[in-house]
Amino acid sequence: MRSIFGSAFKKISGEWHVNRAVLTESKDLHTARIDSSRPTLGFFGLLICSAVIASLGLIANSAAVVIGAMVIAPLMEPILSLAFGLAITDQKLVKRSATTLLIGVITVVGTAWLLAEVFGASVVNQEITNRTAPNLIDLVIAVAAGAAGAITITHNKANSIAGVAIAVALVPPLCVCGIGISLGSDLIVSFGRGTVTGLSNQVSEGSFLLFLANMIGITVTSLTLFVFQGYGNFQRAWRNLLVWIALLGLLSVPLSSALKEFRMQQDINIGFSRLKAGLQGNNFDLKVKPETIQNIRILYINAQITGNSGVVEVVMNAPKELLDKTHMNEVQRYIKRLAIKDYGLKDVEINISIIPNQIINYPSTTKVEL
Repeated sequence: MRSIFGSAFKKISGEWHVNRAVLTESKDLHTARIDSSRPTLGFFGLLICSAVIASLGLIANSAAVVIGAMVIAPLMEPILSLAFGLAITDQKLVKRSATTLLIGVITVVGTAWLLAEVFGASVVNQEITNRTAPNLIDLVIAVAAGAAGAITITHNKANSIAGVAIAVALVPPLCVCGIGISLGSDLIVSFGRGTVTGLSNQVSEGSFLLFLANMIGITVTSLTLFVFQGYGNFQRAWRNLLVWIALLGLLSVPLSSALKEFRMQQDINIGFSRLKAGLQGNNFDLKVKPETIQNIRILYINAQITGNSGVVEVVMNAPKELLDKTHMNEVQRYIKRLAIKDYGLKDVEINISIIPNQIINYPSTTKVEL
């Protein structure tokens, strides 16, 4: 019976089957990783170009430019060399790769800081904000990217490395870190046509945490795959693997908390969307005019949870009439109910900043004869 189905499948599929993988020779891969651990002028040239492009793209709030910087960034090579050195327990390779990575990080952060000083960067825009609050989702992306990177270099799939570089951002978070150092603590956050000051936006710390999540995630999975594919020996590499898995677990703690905060932000956004659609306006006895709610647009939400309490910062674009004290209290009450729901929090502090808008119509009173 099995042979009948097998013959039928071959005929239907055109004798489809999975080819046996041809792995890169261990000696060749070792040589390539040694070369990657010894940076050339070309490496630093590409790294600086990538840092310049990413930094200016971040300052200009251009996603396309930042993606372009990811494509040419060579910073993943020393990370893969580090993981390979850990897999085969080559201490010299590990030290050289770590040194190259450290110098590369300093180069990128320094370049971004210098550009921010030269161009007078003073505003935190959306592209920068997107890289200041990593969570567990970013770590999982890094883990998958590390696996993709290891498979790419062990299966001679060099054309896939650019996609891996885009999937996991290494240079942009470091550039945000450099820009954050230049900005200091007095931040001005830009939302569309408005700006808000005084937000507790930890730019440098959050972006560097994102880089660490990416770097550790890539190292752990690529190290695991190198050992699994027969590069190195598990009996010799298990200590290295255990140390990096411990680092991954340690990093997961703040990122898991950040994921909870991210979910809260999403729930508040969804709650406002439903309210504007008229699906749950009566659930909270909101005393704000429907036409006022319809014109509210949430520009930014940041939630920080500590134990059973939390602080939620919200930036809105809203009609001027919402500045009324009664309306403000109602909106705060609504957001607080959304924040507490499903999170087991006893107390939530809501800080709202409003960028007011006002539409004034000037009807035409002048007749023009054609």
